[in-house]
Amino acid sequence: MKYKIRQLDGVDLSINKVSGSGQLIMSIPLDPNNLDYQQFLQDVKEQGYSIVEGPTVGVTTAYDIAREKEYPPLQDQLDKIYHSGVNAWKADIKAIKDKYPKTQVGVTTVADIPSWVKDAVDAAD
Repeated sequence: MKYKIRQLDGVDLSINKVSGSGQLIMSIPLDPNNLDYQQFLQDVKEQGYSIVEGPTVGVTTAYDIAREKEYPPLQDQLDKIYHSGVNAWKADIKAIKDKYPKTQVGVTTVADIPSWVKDAVDAAD
């Protein structure tokens, strides 16, 4: 069992309780009177901060997935070659390859656990 802080536009909205495989179990409001929120604090106090993940702050798509989405359908590519020549087709494909270089890897950036989590756990009974 893990918890993930959910953010929107830099504002913490809720805590997602997730299974070991990452499936969402429930969304917990940031309300000290909520029983699930109180259980979250208790779980962190007993199991440590390793069960909490900070909010996702950025996602980069891997180059091969990004390129695949931008390449025209094969039929359109063949049409381009027929009507405009191989060099025109190569220029179009190169623009996509340059836009998404092989050095671009799929990465999800996660922020640190917000300080209010530690404060709330410390303040919990």
